[in-house]
Amino acid sequence: MAAVSVKTVGKLLFFFTFFSTVTVVWLDQLEVKAIDSPTDKEILQYQLQRDSRHHHHMGEVPRMTMDTAILKVNTSLDYAVQIWAVSAECHKCNMSFMMEVDPSIPTEPFLVQTTFMTHISIVKDNHDGTNDSICSLDKLFGEHGEYQMFINANGPSEENKFDCPVYPDKDPIDSNIPILVAFCIYVGLVLLFLAVRQLYYTIGRSQYAWFIGYFPFRETDRLVNSDLGAPSPSSTATEDRSQTVANSSTQPASQGIRRLRSLDTFRGLSLAVMVFVNYGGGGYWFFKHARWNGLTVADLVFPWFVFIMGTSIALSFRRLLKKGVSRLSLLLKVIQRTVILFLFGLFIINTKKGHNSWSTLRIPGVLQRLALTYFIVALMEVIGATAEDRNWTSRIAPIRDIVNSWGQWLFMIVVVTLHLVLMFWLQVPNCPIGYLGPGGLSDIAHYNCTGGATGYIDRAVFTDDHIYQHPTPITVYKTEVPFEPEGLLGTLTSALLCFLGLQAGKILLTYPQNGARVGRWLGWAVATGAIGGLLCNGRQNEGWIPLNKNLWSLSFVLVLSCFAFVLLSVCYIIVDVKQWWTGAPFYQVGMNSILVYIGHELCADKLPFQWAASPTHASQLATDLVGTTLWVLIAVWLHYKKFYLKI
Repeated sequence: MAAVSVKTVGKLLFFFTFFSTVTVVWLDQLEVKAIDSPTDKEILQYQLQRDSRHHHHMGEVPRMTMDTAILKVNTSLDYAVQIWAVSAECHKCNMSFMMEVDPSIPTEPFLVQTTFMTHISIVKDNHDGTNDSICSLDKLFGEHGEYQMFINANGPSEENKFDCPVYPDKDPIDSNIPILVAFCIYVGLVLLFLAVRQLYYTIGRSQYAWFIGYFPFRETDRLVNSDLGAPSPSSTATEDRSQTVANSSTQPASQGIRRLRSLDTFRGLSLAVMVFVNYGGGGYWFFKHARWNGLTVADLVFPWFVFIMGTSIALSFRRLLKKGVSRLSLLLKVIQRTVILFLFGLFIINTKKGHNSWSTLRIPGVLQRLALTYFIVALMEVIGATAEDRNWTSRIAPIRDIVNSWGQWLFMIVVVTLHLVLMFWLQVPNCPIGYLGPGGLSDIAHYNCTGGATGYIDRAVFTDDHIYQHPTPITVYKTEVPFEPEGLLGTLTSALLCFLGLQAGKILLTYPQNGARVGRWLGWAVATGAIGGLLCNGRQNEGWIPLNKNLWSLSFVLVLSCFAFVLLSVCYIIVDVKQWWTGAPFYQVGMNSILVYIGHELCADKLPFQWAASPTHASQLATDLVGTTLWVLIAVWLHYKKFYLKI
């Protein structure tokens, strides 16, 4: 079996390597060839560089990278004007001076950013502390486009004497085409696989076996159990996967005989997307973390992983208690896994790119956050978990999944209350009480206390040298203090998210009917989504508690819980109830989640997982997809080899 698995994976890697090479070349031809990239790929906020003349000779076109365009300003006025600008991404920021346009001096083209709307204002400086507004405009530039702005006095009315139209000299490219092409390629691969599999089962090992033999179809069902990775078959307490949705009953949940593949599929899907965005996400802004408030695709995946970890804890602990494992043994197991996971994270993030100095050791991180969150929720379950369902014949039977855990709910309310008290009432030096902003240019550059109490606690506990030095708001808001996105205060709300995942697991353990499970999950989705939406007031920036992944704000955790409950319901119906999909290949990724995460971190920037791509979305997307797909294939291979990393 092992030899067959190695041979099979070798064939898969051969086909994938050949196909990915062709894909890289093909995708790269879809974009206009960009001029060589500057050293720093990520251009700073709004990219209207007034010092661009230092990077090119007079009249020479500046170098474009991803998400940039070229703008040249022309004027028919007989006096000099100033150009000020700010990106719509920069909330409550003052406009910044970009350049002066003097009719007696030829103007040079400069770079503008293309991911968000840019607000441009042209003014005349009266040299007495005042200025006169000439005109202003909001413009969303297209990537790699070349534009001309004309400032003239031919305004449409007496009140609007000036006109500042912008015309394209060169049409921008559609940078979304590579995503569409990549999607079609992967769909084509799936269809090809399904077609060949159908041939395999239709004609068997006939005269075409030499060809069909290159595609593996038989799957092993040997599984491992791990509350950080994958729950055991007996822990699911689920009925046969072919069971149809039944009416509610007051019967206790049946002792399960089959594993819920949807849980591993959910976990694997989250992890695959996490690997993709960590590798660069093709350079697209929506595959990067939000600069401060708001949500992008990159902000979804780690919280979902935390959520499903909570679900696995519920299933695993029930199984262990049924086997007669003592609570002391459970506690020791929780402590051991917490320490191992924390140390894994500590060593991984401090060995990348030569960052291995004890004096600047970063202490918090993703796996460290996962470890502390696991410890809090698992400790609650060590104390409160039971080996059997209780109160299934009483009046509270329909809500016994909540009532039976009333002590845990009370503790979690205390945790959330502590989080809110510290966030909104802790006095931070040189910072308004309850401040939730990024600092820097935000709030008219009045404050330099990124994250308020959240950032202050981490800087006080770990010191500036031992937390993250390049937070996401730095490029837009030009923040000056380090900020840790996986810090201590956010661990409290991370524990809430994991606890809600634990609640999803208790629903699985308590109610045997598919309808009862999905109905309750969707009910929780509505409740958490409504509360989260209310807290952020349905807005990106102006709500009571904005959605913010850096802060792991309460609204962020609740909204992400809403999404997780919905996604879990969809996976459960498609994979376990209707059996329309086996969950592959994400199922296999979910089975080895810790190994895939650690491996992709250690192999970042190393061949064949990543290589230096040209500064286009097409090349970057191809590179990142190849790296992600390789890890998916590795997970599939390890599944066939029956190898799983347990912590």
